[in-house]
Amino acid sequence: MKTTATMFVLTAFLFVTGGDACGNVPLVRWTDACVKTGETAELYHVCQETLQHGPDVAELTAYVILAARLAKWSYDDTVGRAEQLIAGGSLPGDQRASYQQCIDSYATARIQMVGVMDELTQCDFTHAGEELEAAVAAMEACGKGLAAGTPLAALNAADKDRTTVAYDLGVLVVGRAPGSMNP
Repeated sequence: MKTTATMFVLTAFLFVTGGDACGNVPLVRWTDACVKTGETAELYHVCQETLQHGPDVAELTAYVILAARLAKWSYDDTVGRAEQLIAGGSLPGDQRASYQQCIDSYATARIQMVGVMDELTQCDFTHAGEELEAAVAAMEACGKGLAAGTPLAALNAADKDRTTVAYDLGVLVVGRAPGSMNP
């Protein structure tokens, strides 16, 4: 269902924008976009898993929007799982606090990704770099509080990779934000 929804959103974006609404944004193959962003073999693989759901060739903005949307959906799933684990009562107190902090961090990341999607759909590049960077920072903040081997640690690591792929694709469009980190 999510793949169908993703294709609908991406198709709608390309139709509404005429496939070429954002000036000076190159059309690229998704495979080439992944080569340009793949800092590591793992991130390259995550990029491939993400962009294979989109068109073979599109504006980079479309790929950033797709990556942001899939990351946001994953955030929603992870928060749902964290809430289930907290409600189940089996987590020790320190883990409960860490999981709650992660839920807060995920809310921040989700807000940032929604902003990126909204702005890039309008070809507004003003804040996208900062928002993507803030989403990566939120994923890192969650991960720092989690004990290795806990159920949420693996989910957060995967979400951080998805977020980093969206960030790296965004950098190809908007560049790095002033004073930015290098995730």
